[in-house]
Amino acid sequence: MDKLLLKLVGLLNPLLEKTGVDVMQLHEILRIKLLIDNRRPKAVFTSRKAKSGKVQSSFLANFLIVVMGCVMGALLFISNKPLVGQTLYFSIFMVMMALTLISDFTSVLIDTRDQFIIAPRPVNDRTVAMARFLHITLYITRIALYQGLPGILLIAFIDGLPAIPLFFLQVIEATLLSVLLVNLVYFILIKLVSPQKFKDIINYIQITFSITIFAIYYLVPRLINISTIKNVDVLSHKWTCLLPPVWIASLNEAIFHAGRINFTVIALAVIGLIFPITGIWFVAKVLAPGFNRKLAIVSTADGDSGVTNKTYKTDFRDKLANLVAPDAIENAGFKITWKLAARTREFKMKVFPAFAYVPIYFLYFAFNGKGETIADKYERMQHNTTYIFLIYLTTFVLSSILQNVSQSAKYKSAWVYYTLPIDQPGKILAGMYKAIIVIYFLPYCLIISMAMLFIWGPSTINDVILAFTVSTIYGMLMALFMVKGLPFSKPIMVKAGGGKMIISFVILGLVAALGFGHVFIAKWENVVWLLIIPMLLINWIMFNQYKKQTWDAIELADVD
Repeated sequence: MDKLLLKLVGLLNPLLEKTGVDVMQLHEILRIKLLIDNRRPKAVFTSRKAKSGKVQSSFLANFLIVVMGCVMGALLFISNKPLVGQTLYFSIFMVMMALTLISDFTSVLIDTRDQFIIAPRPVNDRTVAMARFLHITLYITRIALYQGLPGILLIAFIDGLPAIPLFFLQVIEATLLSVLLVNLVYFILIKLVSPQKFKDIINYIQITFSITIFAIYYLVPRLINISTIKNVDVLSHKWTCLLPPVWIASLNEAIFHAGRINFTVIALAVIGLIFPITGIWFVAKVLAPGFNRKLAIVSTADGDSGVTNKTYKTDFRDKLANLVAPDAIENAGFKITWKLAARTREFKMKVFPAFAYVPIYFLYFAFNGKGETIADKYERMQHNTTYIFLIYLTTFVLSSILQNVSQSAKYKSAWVYYTLPIDQPGKILAGMYKAIIVIYFLPYCLIISMAMLFIWGPSTINDVILAFTVSTIYGMLMALFMVKGLPFSKPIMVKAGGGKMIISFVILGLVAALGFGHVFIAKWENVVWLLIIPMLLINWIMFNQYKKQTWDAIELADVD
C-alpha cells in the first residue's frame, strides 16, 4: 500500500518541482516516515497497550472504522436527491477526517525532531514542509479508504456500477480537502501569531472541535426532524456553495444527473477538483518558506515560563487567595493549583470540554421525545422539575477536575513539595480544593443558576443552593477517598484501579439518592431551605477532616 501511495505522489512531481520542492528528497523522507508509522501505534486507531505490555492488533480498530462507514453510508439513501445524501455523507466524512487529524497528527505537524535530523542536511524548507503535509495525507488516506469503503459499494445501488470509480475519486477528494483545510489553518496560524499563542490556539481548536462533535452527535437528532432534510434543496441557499462537501457532491450530480445540471453545479464540481491542487501549490509556494524557522521558535518557546526577569506584582489571584485561604500553606496550595491549571494544556484538554457536556446532556434528556416540536418540548420543560437534574449534572464537571488536578506529564517537578518543611500536607490539599470550588465550580454553577432563573423563575433559588451544597458534598467525598495526590504531582493514568472504581460508584450512588430525595421534597419550599443548614455543616466537617491528611495518606510519585 505504501509503495502504491508513493507512486501516486509521483504524479505530482511536475507541480512540486515548479514550487521548489526537491522531489527525490521528498520521496525518501516520505518513505522513511511511512516506515516509522507502520512500526508505531497511533493514538486514535489502535488500541492501547494491554496490561501484559503487548500492543493489541489494529484489526478491531479498522473493523470499527468500517462499521462507522456503514452507518455513514445510510445517509446516501436519506433523500431521493443524491446531492442531499452525498452532502450529508461527505460532511460527516470530512468531520471525522478532521477529528482524526487534530487528535492524531497535530504532534506530527509541529514535530521538531526534523530540526535535528533533516535540518543539518541540505534540504530546503519547502521540501520539509511538503513532506509533513504529504506524510499526513498518505496516512490518513489509508484510514479514509476503510471509512469510505461501504459508501463506495453502496453508491452502486443508487447510481449503478459506473458510480463506484467516481465515488472513489470523491472519497480521495474529500480526504485531500480535509487534510488541506486543517493544515492551512495550522500553517497560517504559525505565520501570524507568536509561538505561545500558537500552542494555545491549537489547544482551544482541539477542545472546541471535540465539543462540537459531541453536541452534533447528541443534539442534532433531537432538534432536527430528519423528514425535513429529505426535501431540502441544498443549492437554494447561497451560503451552501461555500461548503466543501457540496463541491464534492456536485461532481456526482454533474455526471450522473444531467437533468438537474446547471451552471452552479458545474462550477462547484470544478472548484472541488481544482481546490486541492491549488491548495498544495499555495502551501508549498507561500506558506512553506520559513516554516522550519518558525517551528524552531515554537519548540523552544516555553509555555510555562514567561516570568523571568520580571518584577512580581500582586494580581487578582493573589488577593482572592489571601481572602479565601488566609493560612499560608493553604494559600500556597490555592495559588499553585490556579496557576498550574491555567498553564497546563493536558489539564485543559481533559477538563474544559466537561463544562460544555453538562448543558448538552441536559438538553439531550430534556428534549427527549417524539412527535413534538422544539417549542412544545421547551414549554413542557418549563412546567416540571428537570432544573434540579441540571444542577446535579454539574457534579460531572467537579468530578472531571478532581480526577485530573493531581496528574501531570511533568509530575517530576513535584519534588519541591517533599523538600518543604510541611507537617500537614492536607493544608495544601485544602487550598487545592478551595481553588477548584472558587475558580471553576462556583462560577460555573452561578452561570447555570442564572439560566435556571431565566427559564424557571426565582422559585428555584432554594433548590439551586441545596443542590450546590449536596454537589460539594460529592466533591468532598471524591477528594477524601479518590484524590490522594498533591496538585499536579502524579503521572497521568489511563484509568483508576478496581477498588477506586467501586468507591467512585458508591459515592455517585449516594449523591444520586440525595438528588432523587431532593426532587421528592422540592414541593415543600421551607423544608428545602432548612436542609441547606445540615448540608453546609456536613461540608464543613468533611473539609476539616480533609485538611488533616498526613503524609502517610498522600500518594507519592517517584520523582527521582
